[in-house]
Amino acid sequence: MDQKNEKADEFFLARIRDMAVSVQEKNYPRYSLFLDERQQMLAKQALNQYRDCHYCFGGGYEGAKRQMLCVYPDYLAEDSLAFPFRYLYFTFRKSDALTHRDFLGSLMALRLKRETIGDIVVGEGEAAVVAGETAAEYILQNMQKIGRVGVSVSETDHIPLRVEQQFAEIAGTVASLRIDCVVGLATKLSRSKTMDLVSAGRVQLNYEEVSSPSILLKPEDIITVRGFGKYILAKEIRETKKGRYHILLQKYI
Repeated sequence: MDQKNEKADEFFLARIRDMAVSVQEKNYPRYSLFLDERQQMLAKQALNQYRDCHYCFGGGYEGAKRQMLCVYPDYLAEDSLAFPFRYLYFTFRKSDALTHRDFLGSLMALRLKRETIGDIVVGEGEAAVVAGETAAEYILQNMQKIGRVGVSVSETDHIPLRVEQQFAEIAGTVASLRIDCVVGLATKLSRSKTMDLVSAGRVQLNYEEVSSPSILLKPEDIITVRGFGKYILAKEIRETKKGRYHILLQKYI
């Protein structure tokens, strides 16, 4: 991990610890802005060090990737928490075929911070955005176009689109379950080039940067290769008669 990212992680973890201490001292729930999957993992690791520290995540719907963290006192029940986000629903002409990137670019062009925006779900002629309360109000007042495409935006009480993660399957055999071997199958690169990816800090295992190409993987591990994508190692692993392993990778698409 480079020095810049290391300092960013230290700053982030300090904020999480401050949340935990504040809840313990003031006995009142604290909410973060939206966290990505790596930040959620780091937050869990930090909060698990506190005894009797209650926390949960919420992103607006089951399976949300970007979620807010709530640290709360023990007198509260998890289902009584009110995460400070709102749901926005966009409509546009189906022929315009807007994408997630189009929406994110336009939202960032409003000078909103990325951590104020949760998941963006795009369908045919419609889209939904989970946004923090202040950001949602600003979007409702100021967004009439996504790029050059006119859109209508309104507030709703849920994500009205069907959200389903899709995967492309990559099957093959590898000499071992070392991460460099599995990344080689995923990226179709030679072993030497996959080792270069690791040494360049471009490979993550379960959202943590990998420093060694010899780390062994297990089913349901998540491998992220910057520039190539994100993959899950499926449970079905079969050893062949020649001592190799037949595996299945599911690539997020």
